[in-house]
This record gives sequence, C-alpha cells and structure tokens, in this order.
Amino acid sequence: MKFKKSLASSKGLTLVEVLVSLTILGIVLMGTMKFFSQAYTYTNMNEKKTAAVNVARNALMHIEKENFIEVREKFQKESEFLKIYICKNSEGKSIYKNFWNGESPESDCSPIKVNNIEYNVTISLPDEKNSDTKPAKGEYSSFFVPLKATVIWEINGKEESTEIEGEIKSEDLR
Repeated sequence: MKFKKSLASSKGLTLVEVLVSLTILGIVLMGTMKFFSQAYTYTNMNEKKTAAVNVARNALMHIEKENFIEVREKFQKESEFLKIYICKNSEGKSIYKNFWNGESPESDCSPIKVNNIEYNVTISLPDEKNSDTKPAKGEYSSFFVPLKATVIWEINGKEESTEIEGEIKSEDLR
C-alpha cells in the first residue's frame, strides 16, 4: 500500500536519486560498450587472417598450375623459396608472377592486396619437424612436392603472419 502511495504522489524524484540512477546506468553502458569494442577488434583481426589464408590457398593453386617438373626441380635443387607478386602483363591485366630465391620484383609488381592490406606471400618446402610421419624425400620427388605458403601482413605497425601447408601433385596423377 505504501508503494502505491509513493507512486501516486506528485513529489517526483530528488536530484540525488536521478544522479545515482544515471551513474548506475552509465556504468552498465560502459561495460556493454567495452564488450562491443573488443568484439569488433577480434572480428577485424579474424577478417584479415581469413583473407591471408585465402591468399595462401590461391598462391598454392597458382603453383599447382605451373609445370610440375620445373617446380619440383627448382625447389629440390636450386631454390629454397619463391615469392609471389601481382604484376601487369603486356595487356595490362594483373597476373601472379613468381620470383625465385630473392629475385627482385619488377617495378610494376606489388604484393597481393586485399581490402587495402598488402599480403607478402612466400612459398617454401615445409620444415622437417615431423620427419618420422612424412615420407622420405625420394618418395616425394616422383609425384608430390610438399609446400608451405607463408603470408605476412602489417596492421597498426605490428607484423602478423599465417601459414598453410599443402602439396602439389604431378600432372600424371591429375
């Protein structure tokens, strides 16, 4: 009954009550806004990492389209790694171009760019950490070449990277 009377009275709220309620509301809203800020940062980083993984997959697909025997020989005998850039061809179209073992890219070449972020792609043979679970080197040479694509990009002055492993197979098996 007392509660009904206080609601029905025309006194209203005091300034102290209004300030206390605004303070409580502000604290709750600040906590909520912090959550959304962290969620945005996390989502933004995951978006860039997803783009980097897709760039790495595209790079491996590009290498798979190259002549298998030439790629196999270059990796196993001559070069340790290759970098992939986007270059303009004679018709003005953008194409992937390989630069082996530190060759300098041409002036019209640039790193792969997605959403205004430059992704530097390096393809190499994978580390032999798990040598007991991988076939011997001679077993790869006939039909498979294992590769590792490493993608490096920079966000707010901090370098990020991701890598994926795959293998290319001989045209004889395709």
